[in-house]
Amino acid sequence: MTESDNSIKRWRKAILITLGIFLLFWIGHNLTVVLGTETITEGNIADVIADRYQECGKVLAIVIPNIYAILFYYIFGLGDAHVILRYGRRKYEKIETLKMFISSVIFVFEYFLVDIVFMTFFGGIKLLTATSYYQFIMLEFIMMTFYIYLIGMTLYFLRNFMKFNRMYMLCGAVIYSLSGILYYVFFKEFSPAFYMNFSTEWFNYHSFDSFTYIINLAKLFFASLILKYLGELVFLRRDILENEEN
Repeated sequence: MTESDNSIKRWRKAILITLGIFLLFWIGHNLTVVLGTETITEGNIADVIADRYQECGKVLAIVIPNIYAILFYYIFGLGDAHVILRYGRRKYEKIETLKMFISSVIFVFEYFLVDIVFMTFFGGIKLLTATSYYQFIMLEFIMMTFYIYLIGMTLYFLRNFMKFNRMYMLCGAVIYSLSGILYYVFFKEFSPAFYMNFSTEWFNYHSFDSFTYIINLAKLFFASLILKYLGELVFLRRDILENEEN
């Protein structure tokens, strides 16, 4: 089996496992809805979103970074030496970072696909349309994609800086988990996961701060670019491949 076949197999397995985790996660957070003891209405939709599956403090700031860190580690190992030598280090890294962005998009797509399917089934299209739920999800999707990509570029930099030592995954997960935990210590929103914390304003007050949204999106974008550049720089300058010259 070629490296390409192995890579495709890993991607498929990762996608299926991630989808399964999100399905169980949604059901676990909304068990009362699934069992029929609670109904999603215009009066509680903000709480259903803000306090459960899309909760920023524990879920998006702590749990999701850990899931993605494990996924990243599983998919993005060091390629075979002959592949890197064939493409050249620079081109190989460009391809790798593109794949990392694609993995971010797929990861976030799966996350919101689960929410859309269940919310549509239990809440109904009429309610979700009336509350502009689908527009809200689109805005969340864009923001979360760049949030996950930032996590990916952090892991990418740590991976190259630590010469592919598996501890990079733990370090990356700890960084983002700690930023989420600090909220419960200092009651300040350190984690960029809180950039997605606008459901209450959207559903209860029918307002949306587009300026703050764009600024936060720009922060994630440029932070990701910096980490991407640093990660590429480390890879190009360090002798990560043993006996590469031979």
